[in-house]
Amino acid sequence: MKKILLACSLVLSFNLALADGEMKPQHQGVMAEATTGTRAELSTQGNMLMVYLTTHSDQAIPTKGAVAELTLLNGSDKQTVKIALSGDNSFMAHGPYKANAGTKALLKVTLPGKSAEQFRFYLN
Repeated sequence: MKKILLACSLVLSFNLALADGEMKPQHQGVMAEATTGTRAELSTQGNMLMVYLTTHSDQAIPTKGAVAELTLLNGSDKQTVKIALSGDNSFMAHGPYKANAGTKALLKVTLPGKSAEQFRFYLN
């Protein structure tokens, strides 16, 4: 009986973990989640940095009227990148930047009428 109860509790806890939502990038980037449940994906393609915002359940979050700030850290080097609105739920930075394996990125986003949210990324 104890084995059956243990097996049932393991199955239930596994299903709850899956229901919590695994962060899967939609744009070949890296994911981070703020304490509020807002998720951000940072994608480094070519000479562009893209940031996409979604809810904990992967619904796009409109970025109209939002302000964002992105800082890249490479060892002792710190680079602040200008990031602008781009599309319904995204931001874009275009130009020279240092974002390679080992780079840490800090993103601060303030959506209209809400407090600032922070995201931390580690690029592989």
